[in-house]
Amino acid sequence: MARSTAESDDRIYVGVVRLVIQVPGARTRKDRRQVISSVRDRLRHRFEVAVHEIGTSGDPTHQVMVLTTAGNDARVVRSVLDRCVGTVHDHPVAIAIQVDVDVSRWQSSADDWAARMMDELSEDDDG
Repeated sequence: MARSTAESDDRIYVGVVRLVIQVPGARTRKDRRQVISSVRDRLRHRFEVAVHEIGTSGDPTHQVMVLTTAGNDARVVRSVLDRCVGTVHDHPVAIAIQVDVDVSRWQSSADDWAARMMDELSEDDDG
């Protein structure tokens, strides 16, 4: 089933990356904060993503970060997130020891859930 351009432009995909960052050699939270700030600033400067630090671990060598972005093309959203992860991997000090990536289609609460699921199932069958 072919979709019109207007229909496909209405789709919203939300991408989320959860990173567990290790900062080897950090002895204090201040040491960790300096590295995490560097990572955050690089990501915000290079990509259109929101960067959140989750929790305040007592361990100065670890920090959980969450990156989010959205768009109307799931492949583009995934590409941005993959490039963000690559940027973290290229950081000279921070090490991403765990990476979880998810891209999903967002739906307004006004949308009919059952109709949406049937629509997506028929798209999968069409190939």
